[in-house]
Amino acid sequence: MPFFKDRDIRRLTGIHESAEYELDLCGIDRLHGEASVERMLERSRFRPPRDVVVRIDKASPTSGATLFQPIGRLLVEAMKAGIVLRCNPLPENGAGFWVSLTGNPNASGEGDEGEDDSKIESSDPGHTGEHE
Repeated sequence: MPFFKDRDIRRLTGIHESAEYELDLCGIDRLHGEASVERMLERSRFRPPRDVVVRIDKASPTSGATLFQPIGRLLVEAMKAGIVLRCNPLPENGAGFWVSLTGNPNASGEGDEGEDDSKIESSDPGHTGEHE
């Protein structure tokens, strides 16, 4: 029986752990987490196609409900709407999702770096993502 290296298994199965951007929802409540993902999906219409890792808190014996199911449902709806090309859970159970956004192929890659609150989201539960 052959043994594969981790990177070979990921390549064969299509599992990704890294992406161009990361949306960190760790420590954020459901309302803010869903709003952040909806904002990311909405903004993707005006940006070039990109890959995003959406990180959430993993389940623990004392954590109660996690964001995995509500965020997963949003991403499935976005796939049905054609906003998301592919979406896979991260290899570590409940750690989040790897998402490939359809984006706008005609959008220039320049100038969108200044609007990077979708790139890395604050883990402060009171953070709204809006600029002061």
